[in-house]
Amino acid sequence: MTCILIFQSVHHVMKAEKALKERGVAVDLIPVPREISSDCGVALQVPSEAIDVALCFIEEGGLSCVGCYQRSNGGQFERTH
Repeated sequence: MTCILIFQSVHHVMKAEKALKERGVAVDLIPVPREISSDCGVALQVPSEAIDVALCFIEEGGLSCVGCYQRSNGGQFERTH
């Protein structure tokens, strides 16, 4: 499973992606799923097992995540953090 992290701006997404990659966290830059937001934009996809570490590193970098989502068994996205 994976978690989708949403940020306030593309700049914050890019900064968070760089910080996570530098610390060895597997992360992918993806388009924001339409089920989460109809706005154009990008998000980060992180393995579920690394989400707590990823959120700590993001916070240490002075950033905050607007939302953290995970796909439920029913296929819909649910906010997790």
